Amino acid sequence: MMIRSMTATFGKLEQQTLSFQPGLNVIHAPNEWGKSTWCAFLVAMLYGIETRSHSTKTTLADKERFAPWSGSPMEGRLELVWEGKNITIERSSRGRTPLGVFRAYETDTGLTIPELTAANCGQTLLGVEKSVFLRSGFIQLADLPVAQDEVLQRRLNALVTTGEEGGAAETLAQQLRELKNRCRANRSTGLLPQAQIRCRELETSLAELLSLREQAKKIRQRQSQLEAHRDALENHRVALEYQRSRTFDKNFLEAKQAKDAAAEALAQQQALCACLPQSDTVEKNLLRLEQLRDMRDALLLEQQLLTPVENTWQPHSAFQNVSPESAPAQATRDRNLYSKKQPIPWYWLLLTLLGAGGFGLSHWAGPALGAVIAALGIILFLTALTRQKQTRKQLAAKYAPLSPEQWIAAAEEYRDHARRMQAHSEKYKQERLRISEELNLLSQQIQELSQTDWDAARRDYDRLSQVSREYHRSAELVRTLESAHREVPCPAFPDEMTYSPQATARLLSDTTMELRQLQLKLGTILGRMETLDTEEALRKKILDAQARVTALENTCAALELAQDTLAQAAAELQRRFAPALTHRAQALFSRLTGERYDRLTLSEDLSLLAGAQSEATLRSPLWRSSGTSDQLYLALRLALSETLTPDAPLVLDDALVRFDDERLQLTMAVLQEIAQSKQILLFSCQTREKQLLFQSN
Repeated sequence: MMIRSMTATFGKLEQQTLSFQPGLNVIHAPNEWGKSTWCAFLVAMLYGIETRSHSTKTTLADKERFAPWSGSPMEGRLELVWEGKNITIERSSRGRTPLGVFRAYETDTGLTIPELTAANCGQTLLGVEKSVFLRSGFIQLADLPVAQDEVLQRRLNALVTTGEEGGAAETLAQQLRELKNRCRANRSTGLLPQAQIRCRELETSLAELLSLREQAKKIRQRQSQLEAHRDALENHRVALEYQRSRTFDKNFLEAKQAKDAAAEALAQQQALCACLPQSDTVEKNLLRLEQLRDMRDALLLEQQLLTPVENTWQPHSAFQNVSPESAPAQATRDRNLYSKKQPIPWYWLLLTLLGAGGFGLSHWAGPALGAVIAALGIILFLTALTRQKQTRKQLAAKYAPLSPEQWIAAAEEYRDHARRMQAHSEKYKQERLRISEELNLLSQQIQELSQTDWDAARRDYDRLSQVSREYHRSAELVRTLESAHREVPCPAFPDEMTYSPQATARLLSDTTMELRQLQLKLGTILGRMETLDTEEALRKKILDAQARVTALENTCAALELAQDTLAQAAAELQRRFAPALTHRAQALFSRLTGERYDRLTLSEDLSLLAGAQSEATLRSPLWRSSGTSDQLYLALRLALSETLTPDAPLVLDDALVRFDDERLQLTMAVLQEIAQSKQILLFSCQTREKQLLFQSN
């Protein structure tokens, strides 16, 4: 098969076309150009999109990862050459199913190719399943190590055992497994387990039948014992009732006598209470007397709690001998006197003028007289200032530590407090007078009500109520006993039991309950026995089931022997296949590494060991460099591709990026040789591959 072109609306690709030629095709493009998207598109066109997978926190499902960025439906076209015919494959989306619509037809004529369907397209064209193609004909850098795969291993085994991929030996092995599974699979489908289960069920049924017979026998014996015990208990119950009836007659006579005595006492008490005031009057007066006493006690308590307000507040010392009402006026005068400024006295001004006039006289006595007069004025002025300072000092000491601005406020506070104390004193006197008047009135009312002994009257009425209740109770007892009286027969036979009535009733109830349960259990057992076969039939069925188990065990042993023989043959052929695959992989690996590594082994699980010419032992790829490991796995991939997909194109997606220049040149030479027999699509983000291809051409 050879791919000619691909046209895709897939992921970032929007109606883009990529064409190819036979042989080796190198597609160089930078990162994020869409190389991996084209590779995924090719696989999707051949095998379809997996619609059942879902995205997780770490991975995206292909149906979401490659949904067209433009929002267009996912679709594509693949043109190829297959069996000498030009073929076009188209896939488009319908609803929520990406690439769900499939069509394959001849490019030249448009005729549909019926053997190609959406389900088998890739396997029909390439000859392998999707998982085998991804591990042999589709090589990516991240997928170079070959992982074990059941389908891949099956095809390798088929190639070894039959020389072709039809899988005749695998089919035979599968048929043997199916026969063995049918014979001995599990409890639900295996013939042998079912036969063994049937045999055990029959044996269990026989054992159950025998056990049910024994249980029924024991139940009937227990029923006979319980019925005899129940009859004895019933006779004992009748004997107890007969004895109780005789005691009942004695109690009935005593109850009549008590009723007569209660009636006589009631008549006497009624005669005594006839002379007393009415009962409601007595209760009313007693209640009123109790209320008055409570009110008196409350007033006495209120009187005790009523205390005069003590005046602990002391006014400022400046107001001790001053009445509260005149204190603000005194403070105002003192404040004004303290703040008043000293005016210039008229006499000091006159003396100053006279002194000045004396200085104007021409006679010597004039200036002397003026000086005397001026000195006298100064003395008088200083005396006035001194008197004013003394007055201010005396006022400050009187009101200390208050400032002059606080004098009036302190006087007003003294006046207001005195007024409040006067109001409190008046209120206290009025409350004491009110309480005294109310106490006198209550005492007078209590004395008037206490003249009659209401408590004694209440006791007489209480006695009357008690006697009346006793009479009614005795009368009710007599009526109850009369209605409960009945004739009790004598017991049927002598009673030897000593149980109490309560114990007898409990034992009768327990015995009856046990008999009922035994009867139900016996009915269940008899019903179950009816559903089972007879003992003779069960024993015959057990013999038949044991014979079938023996036959199936022999069949299973024969199938296991056949499986072991086939497995040994397959293992022997696998050992023959490994050297051939190893030889081809070793030859390719030696060429890719410039003949440095000449030894390589491949185990049954496809794990590799390689050794260089200078190394004494073989080592796994974990001991090699990243580039050498890639070359080792690439050699194995190429060998697998030649074996499993000889006609399918070989796709490499950035598989050579870690090769150095020398080994890359060697690898390109190997790929060119392989490209002579199959088409190779080499996608790379580097230019080295394309340059080497041009140089070789």
